[in-house]
Amino acid sequence: MCTSFTFRGEDILTAMNFDNNGMKFKISTSNPNQFIILANGAPCFGVNSDGVFINHLVVDANDKGQYRRGKNVVHTIKLIKDILGGKIKSDKINDYLDNKEVVNVPDYSAHCMITDSHGNSWAVEPGRGKVHSLADKEDYFVMTNFSLCDLKAGKEITDGYDRYLKVQTFLNDVKSLDVNNAFRILEATRQLGNWSTDFSMVYSKNENTVYYCYNGNFNNIERYSFGA
Repeated sequence: MCTSFTFRGEDILTAMNFDNNGMKFKISTSNPNQFIILANGAPCFGVNSDGVFINHLVVDANDKGQYRRGKNVVHTIKLIKDILGGKIKSDKINDYLDNKEVVNVPDYSAHCMITDSHGNSWAVEPGRGKVHSLADKEDYFVMTNFSLCDLKAGKEITDGYDRYLKVQTFLNDVKSLDVNNAFRILEATRQLGNWSTDFSMVYSKNENTVYYCYNGNFNNIERYSFGA
C-alpha cells in the first residue's frame, strides 16, 4: 500500500511511494514553505522547508485509536497540518508526542512516520503508541503498512512486511545513499493492482529539494526546491 524510509548518511534522505486505491490527489505548494500531497482534499503527506516530513499510511485498525475528542487528544490530519505548518517545531516533536494522544480521523485507520530536520524519526500509531528512532543510533528507519509497535512486541505482522524487508536489505548493504539510489529502492517496492504506486518522492535535506515522479515513471523525475 505505501512504503517510506529515511536514510541518515552524508545527506538525510526521506523517501516514499504513495500507493493509491483511486483517491484523487494533487501537489499543493500554495505555501512555498510546504510541499504537500492532498488526497481527496485532505493533507496526506509532505515535507516543509525546515526539512520535517510526515506521512499517513494505512494500518490495521485498533479500537483504542478510533476517533474521539478530549483534552490532549489530536487526530492524525491535524498532526500533519501542525507538523508541516511549523506549529510543532522540529526540536519539540518528541515532547509534543509525549504529551498528546494521537487518534485516527473518523472511519480511517493509519499511522504516521515523522522525520525531523536532524533525521530523527517516529512511527506514531493511534491506539498503540510510538516508536522512536534516533539519527545517531541507527542508519535508517523504514515504515510500511503494518504496526511497528506490534513488530516490536513480537506480534503477528500483516500487510507490507515483504516491502519492509526489501528496503531493509537494500539499506543494510549500503554505506551511503544518493537520490538516484533512493529512487531505485522505491522502484523495487513499486506496487501494481488495486493499490498502485501513483506517486513517488525523495527529499534531500542537503539540497532542501523534493524529487518526485508519477505512476512509477522513474525515468521522468521532477523537482521542487524550497527557496528557489
